[in-house]
Amino acid sequence: MGGLLILSLCWPLLTALALLPPASRPLARRLAPWGALPALLVSALTVADADTGWLLFGGSLGIDETAAVLLPVTAGLWLAAGLFAGYHLPAGHRRDVFFGWFLAAMAGNLLLLTAFDAVIFYLCYTLMSVTAYGLIVHSGEAEARHAGRYYFAMAVIGEVCIVNALMLLASQGSTDFAALRSGLAAGDSSIAMSLLIVGFGIKAGVFGLHFWLPLAHPVAPAPASAVLSGAMIKAGLVGWLRLFPLGESAMPGWGALLAVLGILTTVYGVLAGLPQTRPKTILAYSSISQIGLMTVTIALGLIAPSAWPLLHAAVLLFIVHHGFTKGALFLGTGLLHEPLRPVLARLVTVVFAAASLALAAGMYTGGLLAKLALKEAAAGIRADWYPLLAPALGVSSVLTALLMLRFLALARPAVDRQARPLSPAVLLSWLALFGASVAAPWWLAEPVLRATALAPAALWDASWPVVLAAGIAASVVGTRRAGLGPRLPAIPPGDLGVALETGLIRFGRRSASLAVTRALALRERGIVTAGNIASGVPRWSAYASAIEDNAAAWSVTGALAVLLAVAAAWLMI
Repeated sequence: MGGLLILSLCWPLLTALALLPPASRPLARRLAPWGALPALLVSALTVADADTGWLLFGGSLGIDETAAVLLPVTAGLWLAAGLFAGYHLPAGHRRDVFFGWFLAAMAGNLLLLTAFDAVIFYLCYTLMSVTAYGLIVHSGEAEARHAGRYYFAMAVIGEVCIVNALMLLASQGSTDFAALRSGLAAGDSSIAMSLLIVGFGIKAGVFGLHFWLPLAHPVAPAPASAVLSGAMIKAGLVGWLRLFPLGESAMPGWGALLAVLGILTTVYGVLAGLPQTRPKTILAYSSISQIGLMTVTIALGLIAPSAWPLLHAAVLLFIVHHGFTKGALFLGTGLLHEPLRPVLARLVTVVFAAASLALAAGMYTGGLLAKLALKEAAAGIRADWYPLLAPALGVSSVLTALLMLRFLALARPAVDRQARPLSPAVLLSWLALFGASVAAPWWLAEPVLRATALAPAALWDASWPVVLAAGIAASVVGTRRAGLGPRLPAIPPGDLGVALETGLIRFGRRSASLAVTRALALRERGIVTAGNIASGVPRWSAYASAIEDNAAAWSVTGALAVLLAVAAAWLMI
């Protein structure tokens, strides 16, 4: 049973490796879109602990109550995105390059969900993080490379924070998650806790660490954006779920800090997203906002360990709802780049509207179930602020509805009666993902929660935020058309990151100017020549450009990533 689990999770990596030799490439091309299918099938098995004690430091893989929910959801999302990419992206070398990165990132994502040990988790987490770079820079355009540099810099910072936190926690010799959680709760954990919040917060996209997300999504292909937002950023939340002593020890100070961070993330994601002008950028900021709500749920678990069983169910419901819904929305944006027949264009609009309503926790949606689960879980927490939770969630729904109305205003498919028909595989994979976003939360929710969501009081709570947001949007549009209202402030994608980049550029120019001044002084003393001064910066710029060109090619870096993964597996044996 353990061997079957390992084989199914490593299958995408083996398929990626088969894309490299020309002899095996035709078969690998046919298998690549289906890379997540073995993991989806095996996720139906209950494997409490696979027989993998021979791994590095005695690490093991398995399917616990968290992986039992997240593994099929994640595998299903990767499968839908893979089928969409396999039949929508143009055939040829560029699609092979895409699938090389795609499959390697998939393997890392699936493996980290089932890791019971920090070493295995970190290796798989790193594999996913590094290979995601290739998905972001896939187009090779300047904007994509710019976003890739942001992503890679932030990913490296996150990896450094995480590995240092794990080394601090594993100083006693054990890398088992249970032992690390005990160490985090018992000892002086300020440094390790801070590093874990920052390291995994970068991947999740919490406030202040989020700015790579709105830069990466607009430039990545639609299937890559679907898994980036629907699955990969959730790895940050999974890291917190594995390493925080949730349900075991109270850490109210850290819980309060994380709750404030989550609230800031929820609000800021909407405020920074409203002025955006591209649908995928708006969806990226929406993901940031929704991550804030999940962060608040985890923060409450640090404050009140006794409430964690219900909070755990609520955060899993949030992840399932958001993963499928946002995946369907991002896949749908891939259909906006070409004309569609009238019937299909109307279908795209209807799906976009229904998925947007779900994110705003509208009636009969998975978003409503997730927010009700959070409210009911927090009801047992004795705190003065609890009466404020329901209004806060209502305000969150209003803000999300406003943001999604902005998305719907921009995400309008082009209509052409003579447009070529869409591939059945593309249409079915997209619709299947949307269907999962509708059905999965209702299937996962407890019967009592489903009954609560259908009660008149819950339906009213779900309706008024959407109606209020629609009224606000209508008044703003009317005022703007009359030429009376102020314009939204211009916020570039990446917001805080752009300001940071501007500051670094100015600092770099000042440093370069100072270096040239010093070099001229050395030239006067005969130490350097004019040729050294004139050619130094362009030469290093050319070197950097060549390195980036090679890093963006799957044939070079992809082979290296796969070989590193194989080497890591060899070390674990």
